[in-house]
Amino acid sequence: MRIGFKIFFPDYRFKKITDIKSDVLPKDSLLIFDIDNTLFFPETTQTKKEIVDWFSEIKNRYQCICLSNSDTIRKRKDEIEKTLNCRLFISNRKKPSRKLFSEIKKEFPSVKNFVVIGDRVFPDVLFGKLNDAETVLVGILSKKEKPIIRVVRIIEKIFIYPFIPFNE
Repeated sequence: MRIGFKIFFPDYRFKKITDIKSDVLPKDSLLIFDIDNTLFFPETTQTKKEIVDWFSEIKNRYQCICLSNSDTIRKRKDEIEKTLNCRLFISNRKKPSRKLFSEIKKEFPSVKNFVVIGDRVFPDVLFGKLNDAETVLVGILSKKEKPIIRVVRIIEKIFIYPFIPFNE
């Protein structure tokens, strides 16, 4: 695989996750959702009702799993799975690891198409692109984040976001 600057560009970009219409995504795909600031407020088990309702509809059309790089994800796992009625894939590896993607593929051997949906270029879009998955970048739920993530977001806003249009 030839890696260039385009590896940081998602296939789709939406202002908020609930703007994604199910007909945009490829059929027969496994949707891999980031948790923090995509589906839930960072480092919490709190989300919005509209997200839970939207997710429920998406889950009726696609296989879905959730994934997180958070150090607190194991503590929040049961509550998140209960809220979404969806499996949270737990691994010792972190996005954008290719080995993590291999673990997922091994658990879903019949799936041919993968879509990674998250709020960050690093690591969500990169995770998808490194593993030949389609990628969807969505707006964040909250600006309350760890300082290092805020710094990375500033870099993304300067060097990547101006070149990525929103889908409707």
